[in-house]
Amino acid sequence: MYQRKQYHTLLSRMKEKRGFIQVIMGPRQVGKSTLMKQVVNSVKIPFVFHIADAVPATQLNWISDCWNAARAKMRIENLSELILVIDEIQKIAGWSEVVKKEWDFDTFYDINLKVILLGSSRVMLDKGLSVPLAVS
Repeated sequence: MYQRKQYHTLLSRMKEKRGFIQVIMGPRQVGKSTLMKQVVNSVKIPFVFHIADAVPATQLNWISDCWNAARAKMRIENLSELILVIDEIQKIAGWSEVVKKEWDFDTFYDINLKVILLGSSRVMLDKGLSVPLAVS
């Protein structure tokens, strides 16, 4: 199977100590989901995958529900780390505030949940990014 050069970048970031949210964005049908699938299947870290396709745009709790399900899986299966993937994140209005809140919670409580967000439209992603997600 063909692997883009971004495969090696994302793979190495998933192997690193948790530090940053990974955001993969680009036009529809360019291989974002394929790239993510190749990485999570190669890295040997358990993962959960959620798609926001059919979620109402105002359903901010959906993101927290995904996050809480990932944390529960870590507790139940006694996992030291887990990858949470959310596809089509731009479809949830104001998603960045919720993502920052959940990320900060995990950081404070030392929860080793690594996050990959995928989005189809840069304009829609930019519109949702009212809160900077950078971690110092």
